[in-house]
Amino acid sequence: MTAHPSASPAPAYSREVLALLAAVSLASTLASEPIAVAGERICAAAAVRTFYARRSYALAWTSADLAALLRAVDGARDDGLDPALYHRAALAGALTPENADLLATDAFCLLAAHLQQGRVEPELLLPAWCREPDIDAAAVLQSALDAHAVDVALQRLAPRHDAYRKLKEALAEYRRIARAGGWAVLPPGPPLRLGDRNERVAALRRRLDLPPSDFFDDALDRAVRDFQSHHGLDADGVAGAATRRELDVPVAARIEQLAVNLERWRWMPDTLGASYVVVNIAAFRLQAFENGRAVLSMKTVVGKELTRTPFFAARITDVVVNPPWNVPESIAAKELRPKQRRDRCFFAREHLEVTRDGRLRQTPGPWNSLGRLKFNMPNRHDVYLHDTPAKSLFDLSARAFSHGCIRVERPLDLAAWLLRAQPEWTIEALQAAIVAGGERSIVLPASEPVYVLYWTASAGDDGRVAFQRDVYGRDAALARALRR
Repeated sequence: MTAHPSASPAPAYSREVLALLAAVSLASTLASEPIAVAGERICAAAAVRTFYARRSYALAWTSADLAALLRAVDGARDDGLDPALYHRAALAGALTPENADLLATDAFCLLAAHLQQGRVEPELLLPAWCREPDIDAAAVLQSALDAHAVDVALQRLAPRHDAYRKLKEALAEYRRIARAGGWAVLPPGPPLRLGDRNERVAALRRRLDLPPSDFFDDALDRAVRDFQSHHGLDADGVAGAATRRELDVPVAARIEQLAVNLERWRWMPDTLGASYVVVNIAAFRLQAFENGRAVLSMKTVVGKELTRTPFFAARITDVVVNPPWNVPESIAAKELRPKQRRDRCFFAREHLEVTRDGRLRQTPGPWNSLGRLKFNMPNRHDVYLHDTPAKSLFDLSARAFSHGCIRVERPLDLAAWLLRAQPEWTIEALQAAIVAGGERSIVLPASEPVYVLYWTASAGDDGRVAFQRDVYGRDAALARALRR
């Protein structure tokens, strides 16, 4: 493609197309007939209109800039995005200068938005998220063209989080495995364990990249446990039905899972904070971070299938010692009041009282459904973190049992970490406050960011990926949206 002086006016055909762009709003473009150039749909119509209006409709792209754009478009595949979305084939073919200019601009603006905020609007799937504000793609493009650094400008828009980079590396590795033929499905049969010797053991060893043998030795036992711990399973070393199901997941499905979770990272803010809390719903786990490093980790219990925990961002504001439970009316009507009608002593046994406004309230104490500590984090879902008297649930590998709020395994450790700026609130002091009885709210000097997320693939410090089961079926919905 030849260079065009920045001050030269666009030819009539280009001006005609751009006038059409200016006349049609983005919403109507998406809702009715799309604007097409050389058979390609213009997807970032608003940004394209703005870009050319600021240039008095002068053409913008040189052949060198276009080559850099094509490199960036090809590189989008590494981020789990499809280069075909960004006019890849058309831009590599024979186009008039006007059409090439328009399509290149649209490709840049669209890819910039996808890298910076994600391709799928989170609100389309879960109305529970807030992201970075929209970028001025037209301004970013003009700066990139002025510096002749189109590909560099696009790379800078992708998330810079270490976890995102590690997931990209994992995606490349799983694609390499796919090109090599993937892995074989294991032969059916009874569970395999330490000491077994047969051909199915030999197949299991091949699947886990161990030296050839038909004996289930200590090395295979360690490899199975390691695989289980990275796939949301009990690490018991027994290759039973659940372990076989995870081993037999096709590599193509793992590639899609990685791409889906890369998209979720593109929904995240650029900066999470110097310290923050992350709840991964799919992994049933809470972690606290300082300077990018996990300093606290514990199990959680999250919402059941019918009362799913949403994903959202909030801030923890205070720790409540000996909290009462103000029962949501939906739970009172569906679960508790019918039990009282069948058994007039039910409320008394469960320490439930009816307040003046007719609502149910469970008094503080060891019987309370919130346990002895509650962590307030104001949000429109009325979801919070709390202790629980049902400690046995933390022994299970799959822990989706709540009404939507998040139960934490070690509430005293979490409270002490959140109150670390108030050294008087040691674990012993918190225990003393619990024993003393009475509700008490301890306000944090500075509220702590908390991100309640849904990650079914995440990379650890060693770069290895931990896969989780898609307990709410959200991966499938997001994958379908990404394919559209």
